[in-house]
Amino acid sequence: MNDPFTSFTRSIGGNFSKLVAGKNPLFAPSVAELFGFNIPGVPLISARDYFLTQMESWVTSIPLTTQWVVIIEKYPVCLTSSIIQGLERTGADRKAFDIDRAVKILTSYPLQKITGCIFAQGVNIDAEGVNTEFVNIDNSRGFIPAPIISNREYPKSLTIEFLETNTSFVDFVIRPWVIAASHYGLVTRNPSIKSEAAKDVKTNVTIMQFTRTFQGVSMIPRKIWQFYNCCPTQVGSRSMGYDREGFTQGRNFMETRWVFSHYTVETNFYFPLLSIINRISDGKLPNIFPKISKNLDVRAFL
Repeated sequence: MNDPFTSFTRSIGGNFSKLVAGKNPLFAPSVAELFGFNIPGVPLISARDYFLTQMESWVTSIPLTTQWVVIIEKYPVCLTSSIIQGLERTGADRKAFDIDRAVKILTSYPLQKITGCIFAQGVNIDAEGVNTEFVNIDNSRGFIPAPIISNREYPKSLTIEFLETNTSFVDFVIRPWVIAASHYGLVTRNPSIKSEAAKDVKTNVTIMQFTRTFQGVSMIPRKIWQFYNCCPTQVGSRSMGYDREGFTQGRNFMETRWVFSHYTVETNFYFPLLSIINRISDGKLPNIFPKISKNLDVRAFL
């Protein structure tokens, strides 16, 4: 099978142009004669070969479902020991909910921005749908009433599973975040007023699904989900036992639920695909890895 990204170049120059012109990419009969079923006993093309050829195209290649990242745009200002301890009942020693150092480490650039949130291990996006009902007409006899759209289903929640580590991202970042949200709510805050901005618990979450391009070239996003005005609302339960280590039973994956106001989904066609293809054909393999300063000192984030 040909390289899928190379096949995409052919599909741009050949298959797509012929489809637009009403021609089959393989043997150029008209689209009306695509499968040749209008000529009994004389098929024009093999449906199997046509399917396999089209699946070699970069556009129709099967992607890897494990290649994705989660990017949390910002974290609330209120995720501090003093604020959370002021909201919750704590002891006189002030050790409970002492989260300052943990929040600074766990939300630092190396752990959140280079490859997204490295603690994210699973994502579940709820289904989209609308509710329907049938028009109630009295004495309609045998006529079947017409269906109508009553309303769109409300967005339910975004579920993100995080990996449990020695310094727990869920218990020292997400859990205090949920507590702060329960006190401050989801009302709009004025960012120009410091006291109000400190009570803003909403953020934006981006989920990027990546796909392969060409040997030696970084993967590119094939689908981008954007969730706006997000806030964690629930930290799932967890269990502990002496029978075996928790990783084998999923105990190291902590489920969290997030509420959001709306979402969007984007394709990767904003990406300069044709420019990349042209550079590859000229032997100039582009590098789209993020540039990280050699002088980056991780200790600056601790």
